[in-house]
Amino acid sequence: MNNNAAVKFAPVFTEDKKVDVSLVDGEAVIKLSTWQGDDLGWCGQKTMSLDTAMIDELHRVLTAAKMKLHRESETSQPANIIEFPKFA
Repeated sequence: MNNNAAVKFAPVFTEDKKVDVSLVDGEAVIKLSTWQGDDLGWCGQKTMSLDTAMIDELHRVLTAAKMKLHRESETSQPANIIEFPKFA
């Protein structure tokens, strides 16, 4: 597959970061860009090319990280304590 026939997917955005994913020459290419203001716009920071085995491993690790973050956010919220009336 040549670069002109690369398959591009919709980017993932936050306010100041963007991740682009495309398929080029049989590999997934992931590019991280950051917003540097109106003067510079989106500037590429890192680019990774991953083969199928690396994509599988990255997916596994990201899923594990996501699950851990969800568990931590659930336990870090303060418990809802209900006060019962005191009887003398």
